[in-house]
Amino acid sequence: MTKRREYPCEFCDTDKAQEPREVELTMTNNGRWYIFENVPAMVCPNCGHAYYDGPMLLRLEAMIDDEPGLGRPVEARAYSLPKSEEAAK
Repeated sequence: MTKRREYPCEFCDTDKAQEPREVELTMTNNGRWYIFENVPAMVCPNCGHAYYDGPMLLRLEAMIDDEPGLGRPVEARAYSLPKSEEAAK
């Protein structure tokens, strides 16, 4: 597991040290969604933002490219919110 992050969270500026945890991470690649479970991360105890180690992210990307058959299929639903007039401008 990664060493504790001793500097403030870049999202909420708490002074609390991030905690090592295993989390779920979703990624997209070429329009497909991938869910990774038990990913080591450092998590802010105040706001919950997760920080990932660069080599771990490279490993997950390699799994998508090199080992697509290792994952198991899951059922999911996708919802699209209607575009507001402000967002369309």
